[in-house]
Amino acid sequence: MKSIISIAFLLQAIINAVNLVTAQFPTDPAFRCRDTGNYITGSDYSTNLKTALNAVGNMDKYNGGSFSSSKGEKETAYVMALCSGVSINWGGNCKDCIYQLTTSLAVTCKLQKEAVMWGSNCMLHYSDRKIFGVLDDWVRIFLPDKKGSLANKPDQFDKALSDLMKKLQGLAAKGTDKKSSFGTTVYERRLVYGAMQCTADLSKELCTKCLQNIILAHHTCCSGRMAARMLLPNCFFSYSGEHFSKWKS
Repeated sequence: MKSIISIAFLLQAIINAVNLVTAQFPTDPAFRCRDTGNYITGSDYSTNLKTALNAVGNMDKYNGGSFSSSKGEKETAYVMALCSGVSINWGGNCKDCIYQLTTSLAVTCKLQKEAVMWGSNCMLHYSDRKIFGVLDDWVRIFLPDKKGSLANKPDQFDKALSDLMKKLQGLAAKGTDKKSSFGTTVYERRLVYGAMQCTADLSKELCTKCLQNIILAHHTCCSGRMAARMLLPNCFFSYSGEHFSKWKS
């Protein structure tokens, strides 16, 4: 009987982990348009951007979770896309997510030369400057779950989560073609799931720095909250906690 319960416990843990990863990104797209200048419709940049967006929107292989396209020798457009870990490891529909963003971001940030958007399980970033292998922190979006519960002992919870984040940071940063990591920690009678990921173009050092920015910012944005998402153009962290009684008899 114990073995059956243990198997059921493990299966439910896997299901919950998958559910977390599928919820890494906002249900409704979150976006930022960068105020660094506009382009003219019909210009070289306008044409190059459309071509680059079409290229990533129709990409069939995700190269470890992220892929890029640059078009044009004059007024080059650079586009970076990221699929969340579930899209790579559990067959999530990243292609549809990316395609949706490619068709909406240029409209949402109409004529602006740089913008970034996070969808249900993907991210899209475009710019008129080279963004591959470059750490970007011009925008940070922190989304604490306002409907989620607060920890009874915030300091203890934050300590447990901080330890998990540092562990996941090291695992993600040392990745080569896929810089993602998943793990759990326990707080009181809750199992807390965490997921971290960087775009694959970042070096180990830059991925570490990107995720470190998230770790340092967590206390300000989301201290004591049992679920949150923190999104940067190069990396993200998502976590969520569930009470054992919800899935263990």
